[in-house]
Amino acid sequence: MLDRVALITAIALVLIGAVLLIRSWNGRRVRTLQFNVPNWSALGEQPDGRRTVIAFSTPSCAACHQAQSPAIDLAQRQLGEDMVRVIAVNLASDSRAASAFGILTVPATVVVAAGGQRIVAVNQGFAPSAQLVRQLQSAA
Repeated sequence: MLDRVALITAIALVLIGAVLLIRSWNGRRVRTLQFNVPNWSALGEQPDGRRTVIAFSTPSCAACHQAQSPAIDLAQRQLGEDMVRVIAVNLASDSRAASAFGILTVPATVVVAAGGQRIVAVNQGFAPSAQLVRQLQSAA
């Protein structure tokens, strides 16, 4: 009985350690990305002076189309379409952009400052509209 408890405890500690290590690695990677200039050539786009949301999805991503896309649309409407640009990237046909921006999953969004030279936030997974609005406001 005691051996089983020790084994289960050891496995749990290894799993917790692995999760913490991956989160730490991902956090460092995102912080490094935030200080880099966005790779516009990977998108086939150029900055246009507006704050930008780059939305990564795939055709089969239900969360992308049913949750993330409406949240992005709401944030854009709240701040004004003339102030916020949205670039949709289909990762099924453009994996180069995912590599350039360090995207690991969909949905994912990248918020770029108004001048196009600074990444403000990288959201791996669903980002609610309120969060996107805050990030876009700090990108002004």
